[in-house]
Amino acid sequence: MYPEVRDIRLKTSMKNLENLYSSGVLEPQIYNKLKLLLSLSRDFKKFLKYILEEDNGEKERTVVAFSGGVDSTASAIISKKIFHVVGVTIYSPVIMEKEDKDRISHLVEKLGITHRFVEVDLEDIKLGTLEGRYHPCGRCHKRIEECILNYAREEGIKYIIYGDMLSTGYLSIVKEDDIIRINMPSFLSLTKNQCREILESVGIEIKQKYTCPLLRIAHRYERNKKFTIQRILREVRAQVIDSKEGLKNILEVLSQH
Repeated sequence: MYPEVRDIRLKTSMKNLENLYSSGVLEPQIYNKLKLLLSLSRDFKKFLKYILEEDNGEKERTVVAFSGGVDSTASAIISKKIFHVVGVTIYSPVIMEKEDKDRISHLVEKLGITHRFVEVDLEDIKLGTLEGRYHPCGRCHKRIEECILNYAREEGIKYIIYGDMLSTGYLSIVKEDDIIRINMPSFLSLTKNQCREILESVGIEIKQKYTCPLLRIAHRYERNKKFTIQRILREVRAQVIDSKEGLKNILEVLSQH
């Protein structure tokens, strides 16, 4: 990522963080730790050293939307520095195979975080996808976020953390009614490769297909491949993945029938 681009994103994240704090939305302890993360993220080696240092004090709970992928796993590791992490995986056989569920169970054990599977019904979205009526990602993502939000409210948890890499700047930390949402990699302007470095530092390597079972169904229709490729290209343009990885993901999509 170009240093100038990253600098602008970090400054915008900092400004929005300060705005939320001055409006009384953030507690001083949370604000100070998030501010320190932003400051240290300009020097990735210092940042990495800091987040891996143990901090055993009492912490406020946060939900981390945990898919078991690179971004959500890195977000959980970073979040442990500030919060008591409750990883929540929204489960449906429509989007997750049994081996994925087993892998997530082993992964959260290695991370040492509290974890919950929450089941969701996606059969209607699967049917619309099978019939070729739409690309499923938008509807699926919305349904999953609703489940995460409901879980946090039911448990009285104020913070939700996502592994979103594209919602940078003002969109990276926002107040949504009674919940504070932090898109952690976006907030810190991290790239996918930096997230992988965070995982490697704790002995974790994640290798997974680019697409989920539902998206592979969607790709039976050529127009849906186009929409998926457009998302991959957005990630390349945003410099959160490099062109080599972007090409690899596009070729994987094109090979699906």
